[in-house]
Amino acid sequence: MTKRSNSKLRKNPYASLHRKLIEFTENAELDEELTLRNEYLHMENMILRGMYFKRKDRLKLTEAEKQELAVPAAKMRGRSKVKVSLLSPAQIIRFSKKASGKKYVSLFPKKRSAPRISTVYKGDILRSIVEEHPRWTKHEVWEEMQKYFPDIPAFQVYDLLYDIGHWDAKKIVRGLPWKDFLKRFEKVTWAGDFFSTDVWTDYGQWTYFTLFFIHLETQRVFLAGTTRHCTSQWIINTIKWWTDGESPFGPDARFLIRDRDTRYTAEVDWYFAQVGLMPKIISPGAPVMNFHAEQFVRKIKHECLSHCLFLSGDALRNVLDMYVKYYNTQRPNTRFNGGCILEDETHWQTEGEIRQITTLPGLLNYYYRSK
Repeated sequence: MTKRSNSKLRKNPYASLHRKLIEFTENAELDEELTLRNEYLHMENMILRGMYFKRKDRLKLTEAEKQELAVPAAKMRGRSKVKVSLLSPAQIIRFSKKASGKKYVSLFPKKRSAPRISTVYKGDILRSIVEEHPRWTKHEVWEEMQKYFPDIPAFQVYDLLYDIGHWDAKKIVRGLPWKDFLKRFEKVTWAGDFFSTDVWTDYGQWTYFTLFFIHLETQRVFLAGTTRHCTSQWIINTIKWWTDGESPFGPDARFLIRDRDTRYTAEVDWYFAQVGLMPKIISPGAPVMNFHAEQFVRKIKHECLSHCLFLSGDALRNVLDMYVKYYNTQRPNTRFNGGCILEDETHWQTEGEIRQITTLPGLLNYYYRSK
């Protein structure tokens, strides 16, 4: 009796928790987004089990399966839509529209589109035109193709011409070609450019910029100046000094080849015009058009500046003056068959004692024969 009475009096420890759980399930409201997510994941797992775990091949959904996945996925919102693993957001929109479009199939007869003409047929007609008119340009061929196909775009004709290896027989040349211009006007044309040099001073490493000009026919070089603050105003002040006296370019100078440096402003070009030089600007990214100046920069860097350590701006200017003098009067030039730009009585001597003139010890030396 005692044991039975004790078992009846003993309470179930989970009775209260069970009662609370029942009350929660009766009063709980399911989240619609969670329900849709569970429905989608259930369908996704069914497809994965049927395609991946049985056939053991690469996962690739069919069109029907993508549309089935897209319908419940399109109803999800927020981050759940982004976390879909088998379809991207763009695919969800596209395939859900396809699935919904099947429900509303119009019985109205569709409008027939224009028959598509194969590129092979167009290519045959294009070849016949090119064979009949081999000297025609691409634009003329396109105009002839429009007689057969009025709506054919120009780029399609150009692509077909490229495939058959046809190029324009006539080159479109506007104005005088650059090589012909340099050859025709080399006597009255100068080329200008900048180059930089590092100088070690008591205040740190400074960069000096040097402006120079070279004559195309004689290859004669002169330095306009060297400064640490190379601006358009500094170039204008330099040109103003030339207007006060004799211009270093000479009275016959007409053209100046320059690059697209931002320091060459419209005001700078105007002052060059006052001196008598019309600026000729090279094309973007084409330093070869100013190769005379580029070659001189390589020569002065390789033969002189790269072997020197400068501790002041005055030392740099002295060395530059020495090299320009050596370059114009003593350095052999391949353009003149080994001769110098400005020759005197010491050149082309075949007899006499060999003597040496040292412009810069260890770097710039000139040897000649004395009478």
